[in-house]
Amino acid sequence: MNKDLNMKVNVLPVLTYGFLKVNDSTVSESDIKIDSFETPGAVKMPKGVDVRRGVDFTEAGEIFIRNKDRIMYTTGDFAGPNADTTGRNEGQAIRTGMGIDVDELMVSAGAKCDVYTVEENVKVSEPVIIEYKMKDGEGCISSQVIHAKKDSEISVILVYESEKEFGGFHGISTRLLAEEGAKINIYKIQMLGDKFIHFDDIGGACFKGGSIGVTTLELGAEKTWTGCLVNLVEKDAELISNMGYLVRYNNFLDVNYIADQRGKNTNSVMHAKGVLMDSATKVFRGTIDFKNGSSGSAGDEQEDTLMLSPDVINRSMPVILCQEEDVDGRHGATIGQLGEDLLFYMQTRGIDEENAKRMMIRARLDSVARTIPDKELEQRVIFYIQNII
Repeated sequence: MNKDLNMKVNVLPVLTYGFLKVNDSTVSESDIKIDSFETPGAVKMPKGVDVRRGVDFTEAGEIFIRNKDRIMYTTGDFAGPNADTTGRNEGQAIRTGMGIDVDELMVSAGAKCDVYTVEENVKVSEPVIIEYKMKDGEGCISSQVIHAKKDSEISVILVYESEKEFGGFHGISTRLLAEEGAKINIYKIQMLGDKFIHFDDIGGACFKGGSIGVTTLELGAEKTWTGCLVNLVEKDAELISNMGYLVRYNNFLDVNYIADQRGKNTNSVMHAKGVLMDSATKVFRGTIDFKNGSSGSAGDEQEDTLMLSPDVINRSMPVILCQEEDVDGRHGATIGQLGEDLLFYMQTRGIDEENAKRMMIRARLDSVARTIPDKELEQRVIFYIQNII
């Protein structure tokens, strides 16, 4: 199958000034080859995880549709802010960071979904590991649903990789549901070749006391779009997100992360750290949205970007939206180059500028890689980082 793509993605929940060029992004590609529509079988599948493979994308979303009123519940009838864009994604079974255009692609192309379920009170100690070994010229879109029932726990690692010089197309949709007291931790490591086009869309919901952890490393591909929206539905629900990225050459990375906090005493932490080199472009949107009824909640969104070339383009848009008074929201972006004092310090110890840069890149990316809950894969990713810088 060959398809032309024209998708509006990564739309801010509330639009800002158009000249900033951060309101949304467009995936516009012609004659994209797609020859695979399924998730590869897991290379590691621990006991306690039930899997249904090859499920229709729409059918797999029915678990979210059955709970939609609960997921979208809010107290009061506050009108949305001016330029509110959330209505465009009402047709999704569960809202995602990239938005409804990804769902429509999945349905129109006939992509299949693997559904991973953990029953009540089952705590899976080892991670599920799924690896995409992409060939040159190959195109793949696929989807997963991860459903953790009450007081259960599951970790899932998805790895996308190819040879450095390869190109192709790779698109992923992952939807998450953590019921009362359940924990889902998902890790996504992208090590695709320099000519790949890639997107990775995440949407999720947490019920009372539920937790979703999202850890991502964006290390390859020519063009990458990624988004994550997690709805903290009820009291004490939590989102912990940790991203690392390296964007080089003329490559492009576009990010949209949203914590939608509806329940009381919910907590969100969204941290991103990365490096821009050469003539790379990166857009990062991070939104904490305190809905009416989320009193006692806290949110922290921080980005730290190291720019190692005067030719890079960086756009960062930290956003806090608030319909509640008793909340604690913090956000910020730290953007800069290697300081002269740090370079001088390293040079006095025999470390030249190029090696100093490599050390700083590794420090940022290794700190994320070391959270991968599989030692063999952790070392593989760290070795990959060492070889690309």
